[in-house]
Amino acid sequence: MDRESSANKDSFTKVSFDFDSLPYLTNPWRKLNLHAVALGLIKIPANEGYTFTHSHAKQEEVYIVVEGAGKMQLDSEIIEIDRGDLIRVAPATKRALQADENRALFVICAGGVAEGYPQNPNARYLIDDGIPDYDDIPQWYRDNPEIKIRNAQLKERMLKSQQKKRND
Repeated sequence: MDRESSANKDSFTKVSFDFDSLPYLTNPWRKLNLHAVALGLIKIPANEGYTFTHSHAKQEEVYIVVEGAGKMQLDSEIIEIDRGDLIRVAPATKRALQADENRALFVICAGGVAEGYPQNPNARYLIDDGIPDYDDIPQWYRDNPEIKIRNAQLKERMLKSQQKKRND
């Protein structure tokens, strides 16, 4: 459960989260009233990971490994990550995370927000320039047919949503 307090939202905002019970991805930008810093709290259970890579049009990100260990795919390279690691990722670099097979992974992802973001006032994220690549399955799931089917469904849903936006 999270708690929030703010005497004056222009001077500060305090929000507390129970890190032990976080879902897979928590985006606290609205609760924190963020304007120039994008922030994501990522909690991946042991032996699970992203099923596709993503990149950004403009946002550089820093991944801060708070707890656990795992792997990070950066384009075609896989690096080991562990508690205390900070990884800067350039906008165009495709990225994905995977938790160690025996330990959950808790990462804070932070990035600067380019002028003019979010482009959509109803965006799910403060910087809505993410580019998912559902066809680029991380190395840890490449041979999994269920992931290929799931990603194809996600891609179809995204394409339908984009088409609907163009028609509106």
